[in-house]
Order: sequence, then C-alpha cells, then structure tokens
Amino acid sequence: MARREGPAVWALFLWPGGHHHGAWRLPDSTGADLMSFENYKRMAQEAEAAKLDIIFLGDRLDAWPLPNEYLAKTARGARLETITTIAALAAVTERIGLVATASTTFSEPFNLARMIGGLDHISHGRAGWNVVTSYTDDQAQNYGLDHIPARPERYARAQEFLDVVKGLWDTFEDDAVLRDKENGQFFDPKKFHKLDHKGEHFQVAGPLNMERPPQGYPVICQAGASADGIAFAAKNGEVLFSVNSSIERARDYYKKIKAGADAAGRDPDSIKVLASINPVVGRTEADAEAKYQKMQDLLDDDVSRHFAEMYFGIDLAQYDLDAPVPEIELPEVAHGMPRAHQEYMLTRARDQNLTMRELVQGFNGTNIYPKSAEAAADEFEEWYETEACDGFILQISDVPEGVSDFCDHVVPILRKRGLVREDYVGTTMRENLGLAFPKNRYAEK
Repeated sequence: MARREGPAVWALFLWPGGHHHGAWRLPDSTGADLMSFENYKRMAQEAEAAKLDIIFLGDRLDAWPLPNEYLAKTARGARLETITTIAALAAVTERIGLVATASTTFSEPFNLARMIGGLDHISHGRAGWNVVTSYTDDQAQNYGLDHIPARPERYARAQEFLDVVKGLWDTFEDDAVLRDKENGQFFDPKKFHKLDHKGEHFQVAGPLNMERPPQGYPVICQAGASADGIAFAAKNGEVLFSVNSSIERARDYYKKIKAGADAAGRDPDSIKVLASINPVVGRTEADAEAKYQKMQDLLDDDVSRHFAEMYFGIDLAQYDLDAPVPEIELPEVAHGMPRAHQEYMLTRARDQNLTMRELVQGFNGTNIYPKSAEAAADEFEEWYETEACDGFILQISDVPEGVSDFCDHVVPILRKRGLVREDYVGTTMRENLGLAFPKNRYAEK
C-alpha cells in the first residue's frame, strides 16, 4: 500500500478508573483512586515522553445515571473537573497538547473564552477545547432545567457560542500589545476591539480582558456523530474524535467528514479525524488475552445489564441473552447516551455477530481488542494507511498501568514504522498537528 506522508496523530483519552468497567478492581492497579492527580501527572508525562500529541479529558456534568446500588459498584461516580486538571497538567508538561471538555449548553461564552484562553496562555499554546452540547436530562437538571433542549436547539446555540468565543479571543490583535515602558504605551488602542454581539442566544458586549491566545484560537475539538454533530464538526472542528464499529465504517465516516469540510469551504486537511480505539496490549497475544479476561471476570453482571439499559433507554428483559442481537427499535427520544453512540453499539454487535449477553458485557470500551504489541501496531497501521482516520484517540482500559504498557511496548514499534513522531516539531499544539494559525478578524479588514 502507498505510504501516507508523516506520522499519525495520537491522543490519549484519560478517564478515571479506565475505560473498562471492571479495570478499577484489578488487584495491582492504582486506577481506583479517581481523585489522584498523581495518576494524571504520571500518564501525561509518560505520553509526552513517548511523543504522543494530545492529552484529552472527557467530562460529564452528572454522575452516571444508574441506580445508586449499581453506580456504587462502578468507578463512574466521581471525576476531576477538566479545565482545572488541564491547568495543573500544563505545569508538569512542556510540549504535549492538552484538551479540556466544556459544554456550550451549560456555560456562558465570556466565561469559557477566559478559561480556555487562559489555559492557552498558561500552557504556552498547547490548549484545546472539546466543544460539546451535553445530551441527558440528568445533566440538564443540575442547571435548573427539567429536560435537555432538543438537538437542533443545542447545536444552534453551540454555533453562536463558538462564534462569540472566537470574537472575544480576537479582542486584541496579534500585534496590539506594545509594552512600551519608555513611552507609557501598553497597547495600541486602535487594535483593541469590543465585540458588541447581539444574537438569538447571547448578548455579549466584550471586550475580553485577556490578550489573544498564543495559538490565536485554542484548537477546536469535537466528537459529534449525529447529522447535526457531523455538520457542526465539518464547519468548525479541527480535531474530531470518531467512534466506528469497523474499519469500513470508519472509512465511510472519514470520507463524509472530508467532503463536508470541502463543502463548507475548508481545506479537508485542516481537520484531523481520530478513531477511538481501546487497545489491551501485552508482550504476546496470550498475555493480552489473560489481561483482558481478568477485567471481564471483574464485571458485575447486574451493573452491566443496568448500564446497557441506561445506554439504550430500553428494558432488556424482553430479549434472550444467548441469542444474536436482533433489530432493536430505539426510543424516538434518545436516552442515556447520544443516538450515534447507541447506533454504534448495535452496528458493532451485528458486524461481530454478538449475542445479547456479549453486547451487554461489551459496554467497557470502543473497538476493544486484546492483542500483542506487534499485532496492535499492525491494526493501527492498517487504519491509518487506508484512510480510515488521521490518527487515534486511545481509550486505555486500565489506568495508569495500561498507559505504561502502550508507551513501553507499542510506541517503539509504531515509531520504527514512521507512525509516531521522533520529536515535537513546534512548541504549540497547532504547530505539532500542522494546523494553520487563525487570522484575527479585525486584522483582515
């Protein structure tokens, strides 16, 4: 096959307790300490030493919506807030990109412009923002609402929200700040702008009381997979996190995003599509299989079933657990998880000919597979070289130990194949990902 130019993009998705629901129970794991910043620090520094590109922190604005008796048996009820954690990680890393998740449905543009812009200054240009709209009533009820707004409304608000935030980041033109001590001129007043935004969802005067972020705009990340989410991502996203149940579906999604970017007047290469993969690796396949089976053995059957029912918003008692997954009619209004994630799990089950029991037990990661380090590298190479993605978002099953396994055993093989960089090429995330520096809107006039 023809080789693609340059290495893949590698993001490490840090989730407290790991991405496998049983992993926190492993006897030798420290992943059960969900509030341990030392664990986050260890993983971020190992990823940076391996020359990975991004540390990514996902978030929810609620506990997982399981009955307390089942939630209490998981490591899903607590987590550190993402923006403060990323700020702390900025102080203990130097070159790796740092992405925090923040919701446009339950925030205000001025606040987030300051916080995410501040992260970019603190990290010297390594910040990114994962733009989400949130999706459950449980989260809405923590912000004074009975129900989550409908998806079209959420995405319309998100678009205006992002436009306002970028406008605020443009308050100071790039060369506005003079710091001329001799003449007592801190900045050029002609290059300092008030936004005066009045829209359907927001009225924001500005100006932002912060110099323009080092990257112009922190890198905009997005993970929407619905029709609205894909359209939003194609128009705005720079790093997209995709979830697909097979390499063929991933290639279709990749083409759809690139075509959408082109239709929106953007260079398709300005969007990096990252495939979600959950590797369980060992020195040999037998080692990986044994590790995976240990985690599977630690799953609680009742928790798995209730989690699956929460995920789909349906009662699974009507199905034969040992029969193949049938056609399942999902509720008209998505519950528990976004509709795209629900459809991902069902298409994955059908692609892999899973039984209902295997589907229920499979709620512990995306594209999870136990493989030797060499076989895992082969899989990554095939996905990248056949344009199923531009890189990967790694959802490690067991943390922090699994991060060490990946960096120690898989990364050296990938580096020999040219799929992981030898070193960072710049000091900012934009430079290392090959993304253009955005022009200030006022400087273009």
